[in-house]
Amino acid sequence: MELPHGVQGGRARSPRVAAILVFPRASPALVRAHLRPGARVVAIDAGADVLRAVGAVPDLIVGDLDSVSPETLGHYQSLGVPVERHPSAKRDTDAALALRRVADEEEIAFLGPGGGRPDHALANLHLLAAASLRARVRAVDDDGITEVVTPERELQLGLPEGTLLSAIPFDARVEGITYDGMQYPLVEATMVAGDPYGVSNLTGPPPQRIRVRKGRLLVMLPA
Repeated sequence: MELPHGVQGGRARSPRVAAILVFPRASPALVRAHLRPGARVVAIDAGADVLRAVGAVPDLIVGDLDSVSPETLGHYQSLGVPVERHPSAKRDTDAALALRRVADEEEIAFLGPGGGRPDHALANLHLLAAASLRARVRAVDDDGITEVVTPERELQLGLPEGTLLSAIPFDARVEGITYDGMQYPLVEATMVAGDPYGVSNLTGPPPQRIRVRKGRLLVMLPA
């Protein structure tokens, strides 16, 4: 999925992505569309196969390496790409280990975290929300984009009028939710887990803006 024009997180921040995590289920088309010059690219296990398919070279390959092809691994090792191999029996997921390697970056994109097993997709969503406490983060899949709005990082959008958008609380309680430029506006509203009334809103004329006073709000833009 291509990033909608004008999507930016944070207050007056650049849309530049400093680090990109490529997940094993990312499609080549998705990765090709979202690679950015100068960004640190970390392949999560078989994410290296996806990068090889599009002719890109990662800065690092991380994981237990149970799914990446031996040919791809050998190819990148011959190019001098660092490989961080972990045992299969471990506490952290491969994605969690990869995220630690970009802990110093302020802007991180997850490419393809939602594909495959639903437990992996949910675990990756938790990693995204955790990372949002220190960085501007975004998850991009072929079927949609997920942004995280925090008190420190509002979301500014420039979407066409009538674009479908959903907001779902990640924390048990999210307070001070305010929408500007939405068909169904909110002012200092509260959302609690288990009451997903923020699903299927529509944008009004651009620009749009979403901010919160407390908690983390997931904003999802279906493809």
